[in-house]
Amino acid sequence: MRGTIWVTDREPGIRLLFGELLPQADLLDPAALIDRLDHPERPDALVIDGTQLLELTDRQRADLLALPRVLICTGLSLTSIPMSLVAGPGVSVLAKPFCVEDLEVAMEWLRGNSADLAPPDPLPAIAATRRRRRAGGAAGPAT
Repeated sequence: MRGTIWVTDREPGIRLLFGELLPQADLLDPAALIDRLDHPERPDALVIDGTQLLELTDRQRADLLALPRVLICTGLSLTSIPMSLVAGPGVSVLAKPFCVEDLEVAMEWLRGNSADLAPPDPLPAIAATRRRRRAGGAAGPAT
């Protein structure tokens, strides 16, 4: 993906993982994200923890969900996330814990060209996670 990417997650390990995969990304702890939201500059893509997204004000959430690409990484039950947060064409969800295949799908979607904002499946990472879990993969704890 061309442009700026912000990666924010409560878990430092998740931020570091995405930092390895997206070396051009700005890695932000939750407090740093709040500070950035006080300024008008916005990234072209955002990777954010689901709980963190839910804790933002309605205005902040709407502002971020309007970005060209938003990847929500969450350990929350997928049914507990309001569909209004994940229904946009530039929004996808990566359920924690995720496997390498799910992460690869998410990275390909994040890196997609700007002419094709919508993923082939509206929520590719959710679909991949559901397939993995139906096949007997471990669900793991929510974070």
